[in-house]
Amino acid sequence: MKMKSIVTVFLLLSLLSLSSNCLGQLNASKYKNIIPDGNNKIEYWQTKNNKNEVQAAFSGLFLFYKSFISSQDLTVCTFSPSCSEYGILAVKGHGVIKGGLMTMDRLTRCNGLSPEKYEVDKSKMLLKDDPNDAYLVPVVSKIK
Repeated sequence: MKMKSIVTVFLLLSLLSLSSNCLGQLNASKYKNIIPDGNNKIEYWQTKNNKNEVQAAFSGLFLFYKSFISSQDLTVCTFSPSCSEYGILAVKGHGVIKGGLMTMDRLTRCNGLSPEKYEVDKSKMLLKDDPNDAYLVPVVSKIK
């Protein structure tokens, strides 16, 4: 009798364990896509519509940086767009020399020391700093 009750308890516990394991696998499928698996291809609109070879070269450098260097770090840039996105937008919008200078200036400002000088992007909770804003680009009047 004692052996029969031990076997019965063992079988009941085994069935309970098996059923909870199945339920656990069903619940686990809900949480499968919380952490990205790294196979998602990200499209960067900044690299589209290159007008010349220089822009194409900078777009290639940007994609190389984003794929192999920036992907290894955490997202730590305090600005929106990020410094690398700012750089490609500045070069495409203002040319290699001025865009390069604007990018170097941005890299020196990439810290959280003076947030009061920038608007905050509420959706991303990052500081706004667009290379195409009017106050960054000096207006030169045409000579008549």
